[in-house]
Amino acid sequence: MKFYCILLGQILKSLSFTRLWNFCKLTFTFILSHCFKIHRFTGLPAFVSIEPTNICNLRCPECPTGNLTSTVGKGKITVELCQKLMPQIEKTVFFANLYFQGEPFVNEQMISIIKTASNARILTSISTNAHFITEKNADEIVKSGLTKLIISLDGYDQKSYETYRRNGTFQKVLDGMKAIQQAKIQNKTHLPLVELQCLLFKHTENHKNEIRQIGKEFGADIIQFKTAQFYDEQNIEMLPSQKNSRYTHENGKLTIKNKLKNKCWKMWSSCIIAWNGNVLPCCFDKNHTFSYGNIQEKSLAEIWFSKPYTNFRKLVHTEREKISMCQNCTS
Repeated sequence: MKFYCILLGQILKSLSFTRLWNFCKLTFTFILSHCFKIHRFTGLPAFVSIEPTNICNLRCPECPTGNLTSTVGKGKITVELCQKLMPQIEKTVFFANLYFQGEPFVNEQMISIIKTASNARILTSISTNAHFITEKNADEIVKSGLTKLIISLDGYDQKSYETYRRNGTFQKVLDGMKAIQQAKIQNKTHLPLVELQCLLFKHTENHKNEIRQIGKEFGADIIQFKTAQFYDEQNIEMLPSQKNSRYTHENGKLTIKNKLKNKCWKMWSSCIIAWNGNVLPCCFDKNHTFSYGNIQEKSLAEIWFSKPYTNFRKLVHTEREKISMCQNCTS
C-alpha cells in the first residue's frame, strides 16, 4: 500500500492540464476505434519507453539480446538525442520507461539521461539486472530523480539465479540492492521506489517465500512475480506449471492461453524509442520490424500521425491475428 501511495503522489505532482487533455483525447479515440470502429487518431503518446542501449552483460536464453538472435545493430542512445526528444514529449508524457532491450547501466550516460527526463517533470522507471550498481553510483542514482527501479532477481541463490540469468552473479544483485537501500537512507528519501521482480520458471515458482524474504531484507518496496515469455520450445525445461505460465503446452507446442482480441490500448497511449531513434509501436517489436520512422529524421508527431502508423493501429483493431508480434502478447 505504501508503494502505491508514494507512486500516486508522484503521479499527481506530474499532472498538468495539457497532459490530462491529451490523455482524454487518446482515451476517446481508443473507445471510438474499439467500440464503434471509427478509426480517428488524435493525441500524442502519454507514455514512452526510451532505450538507453541494446547491449547486455548477461546471456538470458529467452531474450533476443542475450541469446544473440536480435538483428538490430548494437549501440547506446546519447544525451543529446534525449535532449532533442524532450521538447516533443514533455507536454504530453506522464511516464517514461528508460529501458527496452539491454542493460540500461551499460550506458555510461545513464544518470544524465534520467536527469534529462526528470527535469521535464516526467516520471521515470528503469529495469536492471543490478550488476552495475555500486556504492559509488548508488548515491547518484538516488539523487537523479528516478521514480522507480525494477531489479530482476530470477532466483534465490547462485545456482537457481544463473539457470536463466546466465553469466550473472547472484551476490552482485544483492550488493546493488543494498547499495540503493543505504543511499536512500542517507538521503532521507523514498525514491526511487524499488520493485524486486522475479520471472516464474520451473526453478523459481516454488520458491516465492525465499525471494520475498530477500526482497524485504534488501529494501524492496514491492515484490512482483511475472509469467515468463518464451519464443519457442527450445528451453521448454524451464517452463513452470500451468497456473504460473502464460502458455498451454500440448504435443510439444506452446500456445498462449489468452484469446487475442482486436484491441490494444498500448497502440494508442505509448511507443518505444530505440537507442538509434527508431520509433516502435510495442515492446514486442524486438527487431524493429514495425518501425515507421526515426526521430533523428522526423519529429515524433510526424511519425505518430503518419499514414503507415495509423494504418497499423487500424489493423490492430480489425485483424490483429495477422500481426506476427501480437501472437505472444497477453493483453
